[in-house]
Amino acid sequence: MIVLCYGMLKSGSTLAFELCKSVLSQRKFEQRRLPDGVVASGHHINFIDQVTVPVLSRALEEVSPSEVIAIKTHAAIRLAEMQFVEMAVSQGRMKVQVNLRDPREMCLSLVDAGASAREKKRQAFSEITSLEQAALIVDRQLAVCRSWGSLRGATYLHYNEVAFDTSAAVRRICDDLDLEMLGADESQTVIDRVFNEAFTQRNKAVRDRYKDDLTVRQNESLLEGMRRARGFIRRVCEKQDYGWFVQPNEGLADAVKAHSETAP
Repeated sequence: MIVLCYGMLKSGSTLAFELCKSVLSQRKFEQRRLPDGVVASGHHINFIDQVTVPVLSRALEEVSPSEVIAIKTHAAIRLAEMQFVEMAVSQGRMKVQVNLRDPREMCLSLVDAGASAREKKRQAFSEITSLEQAALIVDRQLAVCRSWGSLRGATYLHYNEVAFDTSAAVRRICDDLDLEMLGADESQTVIDRVFNEAFTQRNKAVRDRYKDDLTVRQNESLLEGMRRARGFIRRVCEKQDYGWFVQPNEGLADAVKAHSETAP
């Protein structure tokens, strides 16, 4: 089985992915890196940068019946791929985990990443110098997230739980993957492995940092610049009302087009 771990940029997706991997490793499912061509070359983890039916098919062919392997992605998903994934989920060959975070926090993290990239002379994220630029990126990513979140059978992982109530996230992952629940000692081993050994792109790691890091004016400006954000925050982040994902007013073609403009 394959576990597709989707998350928007700077949503804590790497942390959630590593937590899923650690849970699987604790249950003796080795997280070997799949060959280049099955996953994207140049990455030390199982990462796919394009979600297409051929890519997903190759991954399913590579993973043996005795394996459960997590694969991370930020990519858009189109109608044909959504249908393929839902069929694979119904057959027990795939699981989908969607990582979620308050868009304002993603904006702050993108600005942090931009500053860090310029300081280290790295290209990725280096052009992000303002919250306004970050807001445009996050708003487009919300369209992509909406498609992933609408998949039947998807499990939702919230950043605040993954980062700050991690034992609860471990239980949620075990339940999603139909694994025996980890005992307290096993769960702590999983958590320690993620926070002390794995590369998770950790930034400030502060719960609800937007409350302290944004002025009232900046907060309102961000919400004005992200037309999808208010509903996402109110329903998904605050109420865990996942009906937001299946509303018809965001077309799939719009989401795919938006994603092509998203990655720095």
